[in-house]
Amino acid sequence: MTTTNKKMDAPESLEASPDTERLLLERLRNSDTDEDYFRWMLFVVGFYRGVNKIDAATELLEGFIKATKDLEQSAHCHLALGQIATDELRLDAALKHFSAALQAGPQKQKVTYVLHNNIAYCLNQLGRFVDGERHCRLAIETDWNRASAYRNLGLSMQGQGKTVEAAWALVEAMKSDSTDNRARGILQKLIAQNPNMVVQYPWITQCLYPDSQASADLPLM
Repeated sequence: MTTTNKKMDAPESLEASPDTERLLLERLRNSDTDEDYFRWMLFVVGFYRGVNKIDAATELLEGFIKATKDLEQSAHCHLALGQIATDELRLDAALKHFSAALQAGPQKQKVTYVLHNNIAYCLNQLGRFVDGERHCRLAIETDWNRASAYRNLGLSMQGQGKTVEAAWALVEAMKSDSTDNRARGILQKLIAQNPNMVVQYPWITQCLYPDSQASADLPLM
């Protein structure tokens, strides 16, 4: 089979159909090209994850990695396996898959960002905050407009006892996404543990309470 650039949209209303698995597997078997097979495989994997058939999803992804010579597709499969391992709190396994995906050299900026950020998350959870910081910064270099890597950088810095740097990163996360309540919650806990920070660094209060009268007169940093 030859690979084409044919775009395939996700099938509509699959979750509502009682025959979803049968339909997806039929489409997968009848794929005309390698690209179509890969896309339908990801649909099947997504379905299996949604119905908690994790072993079936894992088997499909691992089998595809062994068979394919396409590094980009292999990277996507390792990313999915890493996400599954993260959900199951198998962080060492997740790190191996995310690292393998990076080594495959994905071309899409979004994938590279997600991989560095996911690696940073796992490293933070394992208490490897210096290594986590490095991958956070690599993610930010890839795309500095997204909030998640700043939030993880805040956790990396906090884990190293660098509270001001942690606050800065969390503020940047909130600037990137004003609805990032996770960054807000982490920052509020950090302030509760270090109450003098709001006096020394008024830009923290200015970010947390932008509409308050108290923050209106604070200088911009």
